[in-house]
Amino acid sequence: MTTTIEQQFIQNLYPIVPTLSKSLVESSPTENVGAYLVQFIQSAAYRKTQNGKLGLSLNALRNYHSFQQHFEAFEKQLNQGVLSFDGLDQPKITAFTQWLLEEKKFSQNYAGRLLGSLKTLCLDAKKNGLSVHPYTQHISGFSQQQRSRIINILTLKDLHAFEAAALEKAHLENVRTWLIIGFWLGQRISDLLSLEPQQLRDAPNGGLYVDIHQQKTDKKITVGVIEPKAVHLLRHAFPQPISHQRFNLYLKEVLKKAELNQLVEGYKFNAKTHRKEVGLFPKYTVITAHDLRRSFATNFFGKIPTPVLMQMTGHSKESTFMSYIGRDPNRDAYADAFMEGVQQMSLQK
Repeated sequence: MTTTIEQQFIQNLYPIVPTLSKSLVESSPTENVGAYLVQFIQSAAYRKTQNGKLGLSLNALRNYHSFQQHFEAFEKQLNQGVLSFDGLDQPKITAFTQWLLEEKKFSQNYAGRLLGSLKTLCLDAKKNGLSVHPYTQHISGFSQQQRSRIINILTLKDLHAFEAAALEKAHLENVRTWLIIGFWLGQRISDLLSLEPQQLRDAPNGGLYVDIHQQKTDKKITVGVIEPKAVHLLRHAFPQPISHQRFNLYLKEVLKKAELNQLVEGYKFNAKTHRKEVGLFPKYTVITAHDLRRSFATNFFGKIPTPVLMQMTGHSKESTFMSYIGRDPNRDAYADAFMEGVQQMSLQK
């Protein structure tokens, strides 16, 4: 059990870490999943990540915190008391999976991520000598099939539309500036909105180097910006800081002013069901902050060499990059490269 001083230390680093509830305090962490999860989260600052770093990311902690809430809700509905690791047999894992998909109606991606969290906890518990049911080794996360994914992006035509839109409020002007910069940088929203002027360097061709330390992957990259409008904004009209939530809210207002109201298939949050639902909606309502990165990758795919785009976006595998933009691997390009190699071999004979 962590001490008060240790808990305060972790709270300072990770303000979303939950405190021990009375029911969990009374239960031995060696006997149930929920109590073990609390200790797992409270030791977040000392856990090693896959890349050898010390301390789980805030995003990972949010995922475990969400898992805790959903797993406790599942336990209550199951009405069999708190669940132990050695009680996680096939019927209970199947029931949890069905509960996530059918009762909670979570997307396949989100449900699969929650099951992945459970698998991690089981592996960690087993590593620490706890009795874990053998079936847990068969737990696996899953995601939505690529063919069933719906991808919406901002095109170059859309860019020109929101660049030219008449905006009367300063906060919308600020968001438009972030939108334009984000369109040409192709970064995750966390890296875009944390951008600062000292990350800019003049490039010899009149453009700018933008040095970015990507938070999620811990990669250091440099993006080149040569588009005149974006260069001007970065040099002379750098935008004001804004939260992710407000940016997502206001960007829809900017895109609405730009009349991006053509109907597109997409996901939209239903306030009554508290779920994202598929349907036909005006484009400005389904675009989110994350779509800036995907727009960058999609708009320049086939025009800029894929390895260069992957370096900018931070993707390590081409297969992941292609899935990200909803494309199949460029099989023709590989076939062309092979035939070119064979021709070169023939010329050398």
